[in-house]
Amino acid sequence: MARPQSDRTPAPLLLGGPAGTPPGGGALLGLRSLLQGTSKPKEPASCLLKEKERRAALPAATVPGPSLESAGPAAGPADAPAGAVVGGLTSRDTPSPVDPDTVEVLMTFEPDPADLALSSIPGHETFDPRRHRFSEEELKPQPIMKKARKIQVPEEQKDEKYWSRRYKNNEAAKRSRDARRLKENQISVRAAFLEKENALLRQEVVAVRQELSHYRAVLSRYQAQHGAL
Repeated sequence: MARPQSDRTPAPLLLGGPAGTPPGGGALLGLRSLLQGTSKPKEPASCLLKEKERRAALPAATVPGPSLESAGPAAGPADAPAGAVVGGLTSRDTPSPVDPDTVEVLMTFEPDPADLALSSIPGHETFDPRRHRFSEEELKPQPIMKKARKIQVPEEQKDEKYWSRRYKNNEAAKRSRDARRLKENQISVRAAFLEKENALLRQEVVAVRQELSHYRAVLSRYQAQHGAL
């Protein structure tokens, strides 16, 4: 049975515009409003939870955040001034290591100028027993060399070649003797300096040991009254 004409409701216009606009214009306005009013759909809660779990599973280096360089260096005991309290402890200045060769003992040592002259190479710097160091090879004992047996040469065989060879041999022997004597003089002056320095250092060692025993006694009395540190 057909419905009456008055009961039929017109179908809604999906792309219709406001009243008074032509049919074509209403469709364009509706399409423009849809395009302008579109927004990104919200992600469901399950996607957000998965994203958080994925970020938590990544290592700390890949998680975006302030880097160490941008955050700046952390303040530590090295940045604290001397005597400041860092982490409940008082920072102290640690002495730097000392090279033993740079330590000089305060003492007066004035060797004889004649000994220094005999210990110095002519035309070179004066020998300094305070700073000169000998190698282990130089301080090794030298073996006693036996002199070669002299061979008598007849007078008729002493020609120019013989005298030239003998002259060169005598010059080499003289240079060797001078070098050995110079080294012996240097070792003697150096040994005299070390003997005096050693005696002074032994006195300092005795004083330091007495001072150490005194401080140990003071520490033991303190620990007996207040307990161990």
